[in-house]
Amino acid sequence: MRVLWLVMLCLFIGACGGGSGSNGTSGDDGNVLTPEPTVTTARLSIGAQGPAPDSVLYAAQFTLRLPAGVTLPTTSGSNLLPDGVLVPAVSGSYAGASFLEPAGAASGPLLLVNVAHPGGLIVGPLATLTCQVAAVTAPTVNAFTLETFSARDANGAVIPGITGKLTLQTQ
Repeated sequence: MRVLWLVMLCLFIGACGGGSGSNGTSGDDGNVLTPEPTVTTARLSIGAQGPAPDSVLYAAQFTLRLPAGVTLPTTSGSNLLPDGVLVPAVSGSYAGASFLEPAGAASGPLLLVNVAHPGGLIVGPLATLTCQVAAVTAPTVNAFTLETFSARDANGAVIPGITGKLTLQTQ
């Protein structure tokens, strides 16, 4: 008789709880759980390369097109990038960027970027741009477009032979 009561008690306890009713679901109430999209950070390093490793430039100006899915923070009421998004690579340098075009359906925003140093810079790293990348995109450095790169000397004249170079680091 004790065994019968024990079996009935176990069946009663086993039949209680769960809360999923008779529909046989696993407790998700019929909803499909989808992960929230995550945003990662990418750092685009912008540099200059020249005919000689000791080539000096005082300023560089260029346009930079970001790929679709890559965004930048904005400052309300301004087309300038907020502080800390574009950081000069060399101490004492000045770096700034403004939006020329907003992001479109097929591409990201177009920026006009200026980097300058009053004492001159040797070709190499100029600045780093910190971007947000949507989880559905996985851009490569080739997806970023650097155009109209112009290196300048101390008098503001164009220095031929110095070109821009991009490298990308994602986290």
